[in-house]
Amino acid sequence: MLFLRSGAAAPLAAWASRPFAPTTELGRGARDRDDSYERVIGNEPPGPPEPKGLHRRAAAAILGYDIFPASIGRGVIARNPVEVGDTVGLRYRVALGLEMFFASRVIARFDEQREQTWHTGFTYRTLQGHPELGEETFSVEKNVVNGEVLVALRSWSRPGILLSKLASPFARLAQVRASRAALGHLALMACRPVAASER
Repeated sequence: MLFLRSGAAAPLAAWASRPFAPTTELGRGARDRDDSYERVIGNEPPGPPEPKGLHRRAAAAILGYDIFPASIGRGVIARNPVEVGDTVGLRYRVALGLEMFFASRVIARFDEQREQTWHTGFTYRTLQGHPELGEETFSVEKNVVNGEVLVALRSWSRPGILLSKLASPFARLAQVRASRAALGHLALMACRPVAASER
């Protein structure tokens, strides 16, 4: 993690060479936090996702790492949509004119039906220096039987650096706030009117 002035260039390329945060490849530990945030954003006709429907619009935001509102932070990516192996960064707003920058690596990307649900999204694993140590999955999911569409963030994590450990209650509040804000942002992105150029 490093601090940046708002508007300063984000060092995404420098983070691309970093290894995963220590022990993340071993997976979830017994004391790690498991989080799951979901929000139903509407309905489509039953069946696979509609080409210009809620599911595909939410998927475009997720795969473009446009997950958080500007009040929380801005995603930094090298290409859109993200692919497995890509480094994705976040400029997290700390205060007026000050941001924290940290990054993760995409370890899975999916767009498939599993049983009665169509899942689209990706999973990342945090890199060394990230405030949290763990993995997170961002997805949009459509029930192909009843057409219900929801967005979801699911993760396991623990503090990844000394600052996060020392400020654990505050870091946890920031993590929960960001996750809830992401659900609202993704709902807005999926439900916004379709521009003429997208029709």
